Amino acid sequence: MIVGSGLVAKGFSWYQDKDEYLVFASGVSNSTTADRQAFERERSLLTNKLQENPDALVVYFGTCSVYDPAQQSTPYAKHKLAMEALIQKQCNRYRIFRIPNLAGATPNPHTILNYLYQHVVSGERFELWQHAERNIIDITDTFHLCHYIVRENLFPQQIINIANPVNYRVADIVQAIELLCGKKGNYTLVEKGSRPQIDIEPIRPLITTLGLDFSDGYLHRMIRKYLVTDDVQKGKN
Repeated sequence: MIVGSGLVAKGFSWYQDKDEYLVFASGVSNSTTADRQAFERERSLLTNKLQENPDALVVYFGTCSVYDPAQQSTPYAKHKLAMEALIQKQCNRYRIFRIPNLAGATPNPHTILNYLYQHVVSGERFELWQHAERNIIDITDTFHLCHYIVRENLFPQQIINIANPVNYRVADIVQAIELLCGKKGNYTLVEKGSRPQIDIEPIRPLITTLGLDFSDGYLHRMIRKYLVTDDVQKGKN
């Protein structure tokens, strides 16, 4: 079964009718929030679902922001670590997948691609942190990696990083959006930023096995796939 209805839940829809699994994809959708009520809602829901499904293999999604010096002390990162600890304490069978920024079809304005794309297209001014890097992976690739791990019973009762082998400078993400949209962003450069250090060595062989392609052009392909509409492309001509 799947708990949730957002980007991750839709990306893992294969598990919808599989009662032997509990895929918990109903977390806090805004990683910048400090809303204690939102955190408590997730904790309460997760606790209830674990109690209701004691025999299920639990799949939970943590966050790779715990590897970013600028984000690892945020209320969101601390909350996700607390939820991981809860699962480790209460569950006999689980996989905890720490994931970075996801690319996918979602109206959530808080994803990094949606945020930057909407600001570039609308012309709304925003701050561009010159030294910031982000790790972005397609929800489809995320599913393939996680599903393979679960199906093949790899890394039992472990925390596994699922991420792109490459980080992207936020400045380069904005430049890619500008190029594909044919519009210049309205931003102020700020001397801020850090980069996540994500260890993906355990899953590198799986990337090869599954034939996933993170080579040059991956970022542009994600932007075209999920953000740049035909109308925007026509507007460039």
